[in-house]
Amino acid sequence: MLPVEKLPIDIKGLTDQERKALEERIVEFEREHEPSTSKGGAGYVPYIRKGDFIFAGVINGAILIYYIIAVLLT
Repeated sequence: MLPVEKLPIDIKGLTDQERKALEERIVEFEREHEPSTSKGGAGYVPYIRKGDFIFAGVINGAILIYYIIAVLLT
């Protein structure tokens, strides 16, 4: 986690008070949730693997065949 000074929030239309409150909420969120979402944490989501694409392709192919058969039989 980088300090807020290194990653300033630059959103047009925010007052100084709103910007400071937003920075505080971001820092709080990072402090509470970053360890669980970092690699190896309980909330970590791994990259999509080749097997995931193959699985999705097979399922979509089966649905496509079902739709084609359903249209031809009606």
